[in-house]
Amino acid sequence: MTEDATDQPDPAQAFEAVRRELSLLHSAVAGLAAEREKIPDYSETLGRIAHALGETNKRLAAIEQSRAISLSPAELVKEIAAAAETVRIEDRRMLDTARGALDRSLGRVDGMIKRGQATDRQVVRERWHAAAGLLIGMLIWAVLPGAIARSLPGSWHVPEWMAARTMGVRSSEADERPTVPESKAKRQ
Repeated sequence: MTEDATDQPDPAQAFEAVRRELSLLHSAVAGLAAEREKIPDYSETLGRIAHALGETNKRLAAIEQSRAISLSPAELVKEIAAAAETVRIEDRRMLDTARGALDRSLGRVDGMIKRGQATDRQVVRERWHAAAGLLIGMLIWAVLPGAIARSLPGSWHVPEWMAARTMGVRSSEADERPTVPESKAKRQ
C-alpha cells in the first residue's frame, strides 16, 4: 500500500494544529483554575450544617431510645390512662382540700352573720320590751294610785286630797262644785 504524497499531511501544518489544540487546552486549564479561585469558601457554612446535623442526630437518637417509641399503641394508651388517673387523684385531693377550706370559711362567715342577726333581733326585742315596760308602767301609774287611795281608810281623805292636787286647789275647796256663770247656763 503505497501512500500518496497528497494524502499525507504536512508536518508543519500538523504541528501547528497540535500547537493550537495545546494552546486551547492550556487556556481551558487556566480558566478552570481562575474559576476555582472565584468559588466562595463554604467551609464555615458546611461546618455549621455539620454541627446542626450532629445535634439533630443526638436528638433523634434520644427520641429513638425513649420509652414512648418502644411501646405498642395499646401499651401507650395504658400508660397515658395510668398517668391521667394519677393526675386526677392529685386534682381530687387538691379540690377536697380547697373545698374543706372553703367550707370552714363559709362556716365562719355564717357564724358571723348569725351573730349579727342575733344582735339585731336582740336590739329589736329590747326595744319591744322597753316599749311594753313603758306602757305597763304608765298603766300601773294610772291605776295603782287610785286603787291604793280607795283602799286606805276614809278618815284619811286621800281621794279628796288627790282631787285637790289634780285641780290645783286647796283640799277644803276640792269638794265644792264650781259654779257655772249664768251666761253659760242660759246657753245650755
